[in-house]
Amino acid sequence: MAQNAYYKEIMALRGLDEFKEVIEAWQRLSENVEKFHAKSKLILPNLLWASDNGLDRENLLSLLTNFMYSSGNLLEFYGNVRCLEYFMDYVPAEKECHEIEKIGEKIRDAAGFRSEYRGLLSVDVSEWTGHFEDAHFIDVMKYLATMDDDITYIFQIPNYNTQAVEQLTQLLVLFFRIQPISMKLPDSTDLCNYICQEISAFGLNLDPEAEQMIVASVNRLREDQYFAGYDMLDRLAADIVYSVYTSTPPYDGVVTKGMISAFAPDAIYVTELIQNNARVFTAQFNY
Repeated sequence: MAQNAYYKEIMALRGLDEFKEVIEAWQRLSENVEKFHAKSKLILPNLLWASDNGLDRENLLSLLTNFMYSSGNLLEFYGNVRCLEYFMDYVPAEKECHEIEKIGEKIRDAAGFRSEYRGLLSVDVSEWTGHFEDAHFIDVMKYLATMDDDITYIFQIPNYNTQAVEQLTQLLVLFFRIQPISMKLPDSTDLCNYICQEISAFGLNLDPEAEQMIVASVNRLREDQYFAGYDMLDRLAADIVYSVYTSTPPYDGVVTKGMISAFAPDAIYVTELIQNNARVFTAQFNY
């Protein structure tokens, strides 16, 4: 069979080694199913994505969906859409939980007139961090497990809390065949190249000293457990460009270290960026 175009696109991504290992294995699976004319249906393992903050998970989910659909033999798709995304709201134990009804309605809408849905369902369980053993959460997992033959699940959780990821994994294996994947951002070198490209899109280029300083700043940002990935780098790049554009313009387009010293790794800007991001991120899970 011709190599899946989405396979090539996924393999060209920077970082995400464990994700690419799964895709590589599923590509071999697809080729062997065709080669040996398999008549029985293989049920794929469900995935647990423990993701670095700031990853473009929607794009990765789209690539995964298109890869699986294009393969033609990894998963049967049936319904109005190929992939559903659902964010599970946290419900305290003392309150009535309607998550099963809400998920069921979303699946019925996706099925449309066909009355059944087959495909992918991404379930973000981030809000349940620290509550994976609650009866409400377990009831939802039991419900999802009844459709495991027709739906491949991608459970989503940030990976900043390794204990939470382990607790979730131990709970999910009670109901599903589950394959945990650590979804990692690229290394610091690639991230630094990214921010330099973002800045150059505005007609500006960092001189060697300025680039070295920004590399150090990116490294410091990345050391924080709540590092927001590309979202944070986009903000840093935008603030650098704004600072340069609103000061004495570099007539030759070259940005020196002195012009952007406010963005040095030990400057207030970087420290406050880390602190503010941590407050925003942790507030999402403060129950």
